[in-house]
Amino acid sequence: MYKRYSVRILIIILSTIPVMALFTGCATDLPFAPDDPVVRPAPGIVLVALQDAYESMSIEAYTNLLHPDYRFMFDDPLKVAYERDDDLASTRRMFSGVDQKNSAGQDAPAVASIAFNSLKILEDWEPVDADEVTWSDETEVWRAVIRYGFVLNLKNGRKISADGRQIVYAVAVKTEDWDGSLYWRWQLLGQRDQ
Repeated sequence: MYKRYSVRILIIILSTIPVMALFTGCATDLPFAPDDPVVRPAPGIVLVALQDAYESMSIEAYTNLLHPDYRFMFDDPLKVAYERDDDLASTRRMFSGVDQKNSAGQDAPAVASIAFNSLKILEDWEPVDADEVTWSDETEVWRAVIRYGFVLNLKNGRKISADGRQIVYAVAVKTEDWDGSLYWRWQLLGQRDQ
């Protein structure tokens, strides 16, 4: 008789596990979950992601941050703007940790690490007029003016400091997650030196 009750209890327990899992799954599927595509994080997250990509020297993180229409515009009007592929090629060399040649053909020591000493918003995020971003068809573009400063620590022990002021452009892009759900993520659409 003890065996019969044990078998019944085991059957009851095993049959309730899928039911509990079903209810638990429904209970955690809240309409205001953080990955709901209706909820957009603030555009300032691109600056955090930019700093993280540089300091970790992760070309994958940097690549994911740049919008397909990304453009880097120099302060010097004689310098041609970098398109996304140009910028990625340059950044990939910097992040590689391998000695390179500079544009004059001279040896350039590898970068060992990168450290930001400042990244401040001087003019807060605001929507952009349609005629300001001429290189992309994206709408709802936001811009901010920033001041940045970082140090490239070279493998030969030397340091190179870089600082300046830029206008950064960001756009929220609806993105599909690994499970097919949608979420918003901000990408850099452009940077303009000032």
